[in-house]
Amino acid sequence: MNISKQSGLHTVEFAIVGAMFFILLFASIEFGRLMFVWNTLDEMSRRAARVAVVCPIEHSAIRRVAMFDEPGSSGESPILKGLMESHISIDYLTSTGGVMADPAGNYLDIAFIRSELSGFEHQLIIPFFFRTFELPPFVTVLPRESLGVSPEGTGCFGTIS
Repeated sequence: MNISKQSGLHTVEFAIVGAMFFILLFASIEFGRLMFVWNTLDEMSRRAARVAVVCPIEHSAIRRVAMFDEPGSSGESPILKGLMESHISIDYLTSTGGVMADPAGNYLDIAFIRSELSGFEHQLIIPFFFRTFELPPFVTVLPRESLGVSPEGTGCFGTIS
């Protein structure tokens, strides 16, 4: 066997095997990142519903707290890049599941609170396969609780004014 004819063989083999290895490596990393985003969005939907059932109707901080942020802050989520308050919707429902047009005016008719997190786009970072796609909506429905009213006169974020 002539050694000079095989001098670049290892380089070619590494290029083929290495490319496949790195694609699989980045795919597994991306799958883990997608699972993190998926679980975070699911938890944010649950948090939004949980905070909404114990806070005053349409309180300005419900969506911020659901995004794992401070009640008085604004802007993008500190955990997920691109997630804004506008991605989270809170609906107040009747006992039959109908959306209430004026929940503050029909306070006693509220039976459930539904939070929906939708419209969030996730970008894949797998080499040679960059793609952005919209994740499905994440919905949580919880029964009504105090809606910010307590015997001590305090709400979910301090004293009710």
